[in-house]
Amino acid sequence: MNQDNPNTFSAALNSAPRHFAQQPALILAIVAILASAGAWLYQQNAMESLKLELSRELASNNQLQQALRQSSLESSQAQQKIISRLDIQESKQAEAGARQEALNHMYDNLSRGETLHSLAEVEQMLSFASQQLQIAGDINSALTALNNIDVQLAQLNRPELISVRQALTKDINTLKGTPYLDVIGITAKLNSIIDSVDQLPLIVDAGHTIAPTHQANTQHNTAQRFGAEIWHELKQLIQIRRIDQPDLILLSPEQGFFLRENIKLRLLNARAALLLRNETAFRSDLKATERYLQQFFDARAPATDNAIKVLRQLQTQPLAITMPDLSASLTAVRAARTTAERAKP
Repeated sequence: MNQDNPNTFSAALNSAPRHFAQQPALILAIVAILASAGAWLYQQNAMESLKLELSRELASNNQLQQALRQSSLESSQAQQKIISRLDIQESKQAEAGARQEALNHMYDNLSRGETLHSLAEVEQMLSFASQQLQIAGDINSALTALNNIDVQLAQLNRPELISVRQALTKDINTLKGTPYLDVIGITAKLNSIIDSVDQLPLIVDAGHTIAPTHQANTQHNTAQRFGAEIWHELKQLIQIRRIDQPDLILLSPEQGFFLRENIKLRLLNARAALLLRNETAFRSDLKATERYLQQFFDARAPATDNAIKVLRQLQTQPLAITMPDLSASLTAVRAARTTAERAKP
């Protein structure tokens, strides 16, 4: 049995090559299996590498996603803060707008009230200036009043007052082209004559006043000065005067008083006629006063002569000057006041 085994083993060795040589398909199968196994191993290694790379990419993507989530969260928070700030700003802006509207409303009310007050004051000033212009004829005072009103309206700087200022400018130009009648100056002259009537010497009193002598100032000798004074007194005792109207010498002191009062009354009537622009009555009273002064008073006295010259000068003064009225300005002011009163607050 031991002999059979060696032979069998050798026979097997001798027969194996023939067996392998006779089966190439098996070798190819083994090679294919080995190649498949290598490819599978390579694929496994590649898959592991790919998985590792994918896991890294996933980890990186997760980090990026977390960073994006954090950034988005921060952005959302910042946006919420911005929105809240915008809401606060809008509320503040709305509050500021409400306050501004309230201030504008208050300003409009104050401006409207100031405008109404100024227009009422301007209307009173214009009415007074118009009355004084018609009564006294004082153009300068009326011009001053209108210029002051125009300055006051210019300071208000309100568009609804433009028509008022235009009417004022028109009236100012009209007043500047009007002939000037100095009522105050004429009145002052008449008052001066009235005040001097009581001191004017009558014809019957002319020469009774002792005139001062200049020779006495040049006399150095007491006896000569005393003699000169006695001689002057003797000359005053006898005076020769010519009186064309003998009745004047019989004028009693009581009649002289009433004569002076009558002259004053005439001058007062002339002053009233001046204010009323009654030229006929004015000149009639002045002529009567001049006639009284020439007839009953000493015309050689400087005061009487000066009064007569003033009366003659005043008689040539024209009074029939048509004074313009301020109706245009008054109408414009009243219209502006009515418009301001009807305006909605």
